[in-house]
Amino acid sequence: MLDESSAVSGIRKNPIVEDAPRFYARARQELPESAMVSARMVLTERGAALVERSLAEPPQATPPLVRLMKTLEPPDEDSKA
Repeated sequence: MLDESSAVSGIRKNPIVEDAPRFYARARQELPESAMVSARMVLTERGAALVERSLAEPPQATPPLVRLMKTLEPPDEDSKA
């Protein structure tokens, strides 16, 4: 997972590992307890098959999602060092 994240983001692995505890601690301070979601998910065989299929063949983005994504700033290229 770390290798994939690094490859996709262009960020070296060391900064990802070093920043993770800080980001986690900050999120725990800033977000309400109701916003915390377990990192583990248990799926039935049917649910796992649905997730696998949606990853293999992602659905088209909805028009509201496309509009939202167009409003976001592009990622800062300096953060990929």
